[in-house]
Amino acid sequence: MDRALELAGVIVAGVHQDHGADELVREMAPAIAELRRMLALRIDGGGCSPTTAMALSRADLAFAGASGWSLAEYDVEDGFFTVSCPHCDLPITIAIGAHGRYSAYRDWDEGDVRRRSLNPALADQLGGLGKRMYATARALGLALLAEGLTYLFGRAERPDCASTFIVADQYAAGNEPHHSSDGPVPVGGR
Repeated sequence: MDRALELAGVIVAGVHQDHGADELVREMAPAIAELRRMLALRIDGGGCSPTTAMALSRADLAFAGASGWSLAEYDVEDGFFTVSCPHCDLPITIAIGAHGRYSAYRDWDEGDVRRRSLNPALADQLGGLGKRMYATARALGLALLAEGLTYLFGRAERPDCASTFIVADQYAAGNEPHHSSDGPVPVGGR
């Protein structure tokens, strides 16, 4: 059943990525609702490997309409993300993992410069998709992912002007497709 849910998640994520598939997304709503129900029962059952747990977490995101997040490679052990500053549109590097938890400018010769520490979200104050992702990670025993998500849904500072933004909001703005149907679950930062 785990593999079937994982494959269904990949298919649903792919359909959500197709900007011309609004009608298909609406037609699939009952099937996706059933897949979400089955997945919730499976998650409550626990007892799966970390690889399977991550696949089920991705399927949950796809079934919630968050295909960009479902397909993302958010590695919180050694991850780097590039987002655009919402104030000036400059690219900002976000590190979450073994190299630290910071925002910076990436310089070809010098690496990440003008680093600023990320401010994690408090788990009990997460909303929307952040709350869903955190709860699913915890339920699946993915403690490192759950901790990393507090930084992903936390605040970053732009190195030059000290303006702040929620990392996940900026990531979603550049990566989530938008459909005319009910669409993806809102990110919902703090």
